[in-house]
Amino acid sequence: MPEMISELETAFKDQASGKSVPIARSTVTLAHEGGWIGIMPAYLPSLNSFTTKIVTLYNGNLERGLPAIIGTIVLNDPKTGQVLSIMDGAAITAMRTGGLGGLAAKYLSRTDSHVAGIFGAGVQARTQLKALVEVRGIDRALVYDTVRARAEKYSNEMSDVLRIPVEVAETPSSVVKSSDIITTVTPSKEPLFDGSEIRLGTHLSAFGNYKPTEREIDTQTVVRSKVYVDLEEAVLEEAGDFLIPMKEGSFSKDKILGNLGEVILGSVKGRSSDEEITLFKSVGLGIQDCAAASLAYRNAIKNKVGINIDLS
Repeated sequence: MPEMISELETAFKDQASGKSVPIARSTVTLAHEGGWIGIMPAYLPSLNSFTTKIVTLYNGNLERGLPAIIGTIVLNDPKTGQVLSIMDGAAITAMRTGGLGGLAAKYLSRTDSHVAGIFGAGVQARTQLKALVEVRGIDRALVYDTVRARAEKYSNEMSDVLRIPVEVAETPSSVVKSSDIITTVTPSKEPLFDGSEIRLGTHLSAFGNYKPTEREIDTQTVVRSKVYVDLEEAVLEEAGDFLIPMKEGSFSKDKILGNLGEVILGSVKGRSSDEEITLFKSVGLGIQDCAAASLAYRNAIKNKVGINIDLS
């Protein structure tokens, strides 16, 4: 995870300084099949990495005994175009998403933050907490999930892995009122908690929902926060967390203060006091996959793992 956070920092610096090549995500909705396909290419010169991620979302897969989300990443040599690696996207996506939560907290949360609140208890919720422990002195965590058994499993597992108490929260309110850093990684279509209950000085990172008509966080949360994003154009196209308040007339795009990469470079000011509420919204970018896949490939070569295949 420390390596992952470092790679992402390089990636977002590249983005903010104009070194990365911006390539728009292409999406296709297969309404008849109940599916969605996203194609996410990215190029990071600083990491000498070019990747294409193909991700699919089929909610009906759960009934078929298959994952709802399936991802595959192809890594090419940017100098020759040669395919270097094909890798499953699940672990890559979990690591890069968790790592980004850690990176955002590094630059936007209070340095004395020590209690983490996690909404959702899936794979990405695990990497989010692992990343937060790396960047802040987290000594306690709370988890809330609509399926209590899932939250209990998460609590037991993460307590053992991180050697800190990870408690199952009875209500969303108890998470919000107790946490210094709040992270949401759920597929919820409705706000998870009441934004008026957020304590001053809290940092929030919202990763779960990226559909224009749905949201994890309410208007009150957005209005009370200093807002930062992974990429403004992307969130204004996909994030209901902002689009719904904009439709209500409660929020406007000029209230987005900047991209995380700009905060890292110092061209946009991040947190300026311990009383501010900060919010980071991510819909996911190809540069994250590009950074994570490059790191995974280099480590695979170093540790001599993986399967060599001949595509010729």
